[in-house]
Amino acid sequence: MEAKPLSKSNRKAKVYAGVVFFFLVCVFIRAGLVQRDRGRTIVSLVEEWSRKGKPVTVETIKAKDVPVYTKLTVRSVSAEKASGFVTGDIKEKLREGQGVFCPDKAIPCGAIKSIGGELDPDTGMFPVEIKLESARSPGELAVFFVQTSTLTNALVVPNEVLDYSGDDFFLWKVVDSKARKVKVEIVSRNGYGVAVGEGVESGDVIVLNGRSALADGDKVNIIKGAL
Repeated sequence: MEAKPLSKSNRKAKVYAGVVFFFLVCVFIRAGLVQRDRGRTIVSLVEEWSRKGKPVTVETIKAKDVPVYTKLTVRSVSAEKASGFVTGDIKEKLREGQGVFCPDKAIPCGAIKSIGGELDPDTGMFPVEIKLESARSPGELAVFFVQTSTLTNALVVPNEVLDYSGDDFFLWKVVDSKARKVKVEIVSRNGYGVAVGEGVESGDVIVLNGRSALADGDKVNIIKGAL
């Protein structure tokens, strides 16, 4: 008996089935390769950490004098003069002729012109006038900084490297190529960073990046650049 030719719909169904089967095979092969590579990556990391230590970036801290700045928000009252208000404790730390700095604290923007001796009844603070180095539009708000104190022989670390648990604060430092988690005392904290007292000393090597993977006593691999 002569075989009947396949209908057009049957041929299409077989073609579609073949295409689907081909993609399924590709998916399974790809999944197997990914799983294999992941296994290799995990094994590679464990072996490398065991051999070289966990990767970290560090900084050696040195005791130094650190200027402490107070922010002043002022409003221009003329092209070369601005005014604002400060609290009593800040007022006692200011003097006429003292330099006022831009936010980067590198470029002087003016100087203290006068410091009021009487409280402003509306703000409950003391008025301060600033002589500006460059002209500004009247009514323009500006933020300046003035140095109000100095931390003498201070050990300062970046804010973001400080870990905490409850009311306790910690730093990671490297001792004999191993990570040590040490409890520290906070002397002060501001935009300049964290001034620390007990727990670290000048010359200690502090971990900056890579802390989240560390356990106390882990061997570390100090690398250059960002992690």
